[in-house]
Amino acid sequence: MNTPTHTLLALAALSKPGDRKRNFAVLFGSLLPDLAIFLWAPYQSLFNGVSGEEMWRELYFQAPMQNLIAWFNSVPIYAALAILGFTMRSKTWGKLLLVLALAALIHMATDLPVHAEDAYRHFWPLTDWRFFSPLSYWDGNHHARWVSLVEIGLAAGCIALLWRRFDRRWVKVILSLLTLFYILLLVVLVFLR
Repeated sequence: MNTPTHTLLALAALSKPGDRKRNFAVLFGSLLPDLAIFLWAPYQSLFNGVSGEEMWRELYFQAPMQNLIAWFNSVPIYAALAILGFTMRSKTWGKLLLVLALAALIHMATDLPVHAEDAYRHFWPLTDWRFFSPLSYWDGNHHARWVSLVEIGLAAGCIALLWRRFDRRWVKVILSLLTLFYILLLVVLVFLR
């Protein structure tokens, strides 16, 4: 699933109007599982001069990157953080840790069914097992078009919910930009694939 959709789902499930700290924790938690990739890809391209094809077809599947992804996408790690946050929810940091971990778990719950040959070790360090889904959010050989249509529908629902939940103009601007992103994705799906 595309990162903006993970964020929209987490914000739809966990955000509250007027609670900036909570909303930032939800936002950060929803991005955290992909953070390693966001930092690794530009580094490989800008500092190591690695081509996109080499990066995504070779280096991405090698042990250093797969181990980093395992750390950032570990259900046991985020579950432990959620339990700690829940236990300490009487303190502000506990509440924030709880929603951050829940947002990351929402991200992983929606990644698990749409990663085929690029499946993650979501249950590391307990096991190196991977769920190789028959579906993929990007690979046409694994029904990416249908997965993308479902994703666009989920995103549209979240955008509508968040539009009603938040009155701030800057939020509506961001939601409008995300709407344009999903319209563009839909156009690509319909006309270019």
